Amino acid sequence: MKYKAKDIARQLGVSPATVSLVINNKPGVGESKRQEILRKIAELDCEYLLKEGGINRGDIGFIVYKCDGCIIDEYPFFNYLNESVNRAAEEYNYTMTMIYMDKSTPLNERYLTLENFRHAGYIVYAVEMYPEDVEIFRKLKVPCVFVDNPFPSLAVDTVVADNFLGICQAFDYLYEMGHREIGYIKSQFPIICFEERLQAFKDCMRSRGLTLREDFIMEIGYREAETERDVEKYLEAQTELPTAFISDNDLLSCRAIQVFKRRGISVPDEVSFVGFDNRPICSFTEPNVTTIEFSPNEMGRTAVEMLVKKMENTRECTGKYRVATRLIENASVKKIV
Repeated sequence: MKYKAKDIARQLGVSPATVSLVINNKPGVGESKRQEILRKIAELDCEYLLKEGGINRGDIGFIVYKCDGCIIDEYPFFNYLNESVNRAAEEYNYTMTMIYMDKSTPLNERYLTLENFRHAGYIVYAVEMYPEDVEIFRKLKVPCVFVDNPFPSLAVDTVVADNFLGICQAFDYLYEMGHREIGYIKSQFPIICFEERLQAFKDCMRSRGLTLREDFIMEIGYREAETERDVEKYLEAQTELPTAFISDNDLLSCRAIQVFKRRGISVPDEVSFVGFDNRPICSFTEPNVTTIEFSPNEMGRTAVEMLVKKMENTRECTGKYRVATRLIENASVKKIV
């Protein structure tokens, strides 16, 4: 049976004009009703009603996957990704919807949530995820791209900042500025991106023939109160300090700087700092913090492009994409030679 717009309208109890607006991708229909009509069209296998190039070809789910919430709650980077993902999805004639998932929710409930949405594919903000958390998405048998987590041991599509390149850029800059005693500020909350950054720092120290002092690696809590408490403890225990620190990210650098200054340690005259991410807090901190920048716009757009190619069967192999980084020079590093 060949369905017409009026048949869809009759089944859903809406006017044929409403269905027509959706078919022709015109404004005037609420998002929930639009999605209901699109689902009914898909259910009845009458996609032939959709105007080529005019109607959204399906939904892309943008999932914010929270495990602990420590990273996500402290700085919602996914808001920046959300904008770029939405723009790119629209360019490919897909609709993006946000989905929030919490690991503390029973597994069967999380799986049913994803099954019920019936998206064409998913982009997953995976910064807090671990390899075992990916299994639920594999069971869906729909394309997925994971963002802000490289999952180096898994054959899944990922888009991340180039953590190794970024740390090398930070390290080389400090080295050129004369620093040889370089420390690292490490979050006690373990995520894969932070592990990559610390390993890159160790590799840089080794490649330059510099001694890696374990007491120059400052391990601190990630939440603001924990960070300040642990920096205080570190300073109380240390008799020597490096001339510069590289941090897992900007939040740790900026918070550590505030504690150093309260204790009368001049930044950058006595200790220099380089962060990572180029978050707005770098401009609000005195001195403004030198940092490593990467583009969330490129990250979001690339994730959509990778997902669309998988959904449309134009790409078969797994993709691991790293977004290039660059140094943003501000005022938190002193030249000492």
